[in-house]
Amino acid sequence: MEREKASAEKDRRDAQRALEADERKRMKEQGEIEKIKRKEERVEKRLAREQEQKKKADEKMDRGKLANKKFTCGVCCMRGRVLDESKGIVWFGCDEKVCGKWYHFECLHRSEQEYLRESMEEGESWYCKACKPWLYCEE
Repeated sequence: MEREKASAEKDRRDAQRALEADERKRMKEQGEIEKIKRKEERVEKRLAREQEQKKKADEKMDRGKLANKKFTCGVCCMRGRVLDESKGIVWFGCDEKVCGKWYHFECLHRSEQEYLRESMEEGESWYCKACKPWLYCEE
C-alpha cells in the first residue's frame, strides 16, 4: 500500500510538472506571439506614417507649389506653378542661352505673340524682345 501511495504521489508530481512545463511552454509561445504582434503594429504604424507623408506631399504638389525661379514671367513677374500646364497656362522660354526668361503667352505684346507663333510653326528658336529687339522692328 505504501508503494502504491508513493507511486501515486510520484505520478501526481510528474503530472504536475508536465502541466507546469506545458504552462511555461504556452506562456513562452504567448510571449513570442505578443512580440510578433507588437512588431507588426510598429510596421503598420510606420507604413501608415509613410503613406500620410506621401499623401501630404501629393497634396502640396496639387495645391500648386511654386516652381523654380526660372518660371517667373518676364512681363507680369508672376511665378510659375508646377501644374500650370494641366490648368491651361502655357509658358514659353526665350532660347537665348544667357536670357533664361519665361513668359505667359497672354503677357506678350501682339508682335511677340506673332513671332512666337511663327517660330513654333517653323520649329525655330524664339527670342524675347529684350534679347533681340531688332526681330520685332516694324518694317
